[in-house]
Formats: sequence, structure tokens, C-alpha cells
Amino acid sequence: MQKSRCDAILLLSGGIDSTTVLEQLTKQGKKVFCLIFDYKQSLRKEIAVAASNAKRLKQPYKIVSIDLGFAGSRCSLISRSKISENRSFEQIDSATPTSYVEFRNGILLSYAVMFAEVNCINDIYGGFNGLASGQYYDDTLAFIKSFEKAANVGTSPNFKVRIHAPFSTVSKAEIVKIGRKLGIDYERNTWSCYKNGSTHCGKCDSCKQRERALAQGGK
Repeated sequence: MQKSRCDAILLLSGGIDSTTVLEQLTKQGKKVFCLIFDYKQSLRKEIAVAASNAKRLKQPYKIVSIDLGFAGSRCSLISRSKISENRSFEQIDSATPTSYVEFRNGILLSYAVMFAEVNCINDIYGGFNGLASGQYYDDTLAFIKSFEKAANVGTSPNFKVRIHAPFSTVSKAEIVKIGRKLGIDYERNTWSCYKNGSTHCGKCDSCKQRERALAQGGK
């Protein structure tokens, strides 16, 4: 297999977590191929923000268009049903949100593994934040490691893939602290809102978690 000129693949969105991973890897001198997924989600703005960050850091990227609505998902980001608003942090941390996309990371990682094998890139990264971002079961380290094992069983014996989740056991506030030291302007260069307004709505789960993290993460 011919080695790719890229050192790693990153599942990149416009949010705090994967943006911080992108900044970290870039500062480490790595060439990172960013996979940005357009799965017909309502938060269209995050796609543009992700692409903007890849351009800003001079990293190659590809917007991959897929349709996750075919299965009749109940996710509010796909079905356009009502998005959870004004929930307490206790509610966010204890109940599956309406924004949960069934097995989303499993699907996106499958695309990444295929791209990795074809291009001989052994390292895949994501901003997977465990359950700290809510009850997203495919965001945990246990899931990532299980998926990595399956990927290595299901790919060529000559190919070895490693899936990295550097923030799987880190709070979102700690991620912000790390990113601030790297010089990330989260207010300007990230988008977390589940809506597509000109500013963050401040009501959806993602906005509330973002506000808390930015407040606790310092300046």
C-alpha cells in the first residue's frame, strides 16, 4: 500500500469538540484530511463553519453528502420535529435528547474507515465527548474502541486503523480551556446551535452546554 500524504482523518463538525481536535493536530504539524458530513441535518450552518475552519488552518477537506432520513429517524435534526428547549442540565444528562441520531457515529466512522483504508491513513480522530454532551451512546470511548476492533477485523490484514477519541473522558469546559491555550476563538469560529439563526438561540441543549463550557473554560 502506498502511504498517503495525510497523517490523519478527522470527523469535523462546526462544534467545540472536533474544532479543538483539529487545532491540536494542526499545531502538532499534522496534515489532517477533514471529513465533513452533510446528512441533511437541520443545523446547516455547522457545515459551513467546519469547512471554514479547515480552510483557515489550510487542511484538506471533503463535504460528504449522505441521507440519514431514509430510515424514518425520529431525530429532530432530521425529521424537523420540535427540538428540545430550556431543559435543565439534570434533564440533559439523564434522558435521550430529541437530537439523538440513531447510530450516527457508527455510520460516519464507517465512511472514515473506508476512506482510511483506500488512502492508507492509519489514524482517525473525532471530537467524541463521551456522555458529557448528553445521552449520545455512540459518543463513548467504549463504543469507539469496539468499533476500532470491528474495523480491524473487517479490513485488509495489511491495514491497521486506530480511532482516537482524545476528549472522551474530558468535560466540555476542560476542552475549552485546552482550546483557549491553542488560541481558538470559540465565539467566532464554532457553531453549536441546533437552529440556523444569525446567533445561537440559547435554548436548545447544545446551546446551553456551550454557554456553560465557555463560561467555565475561561477567557
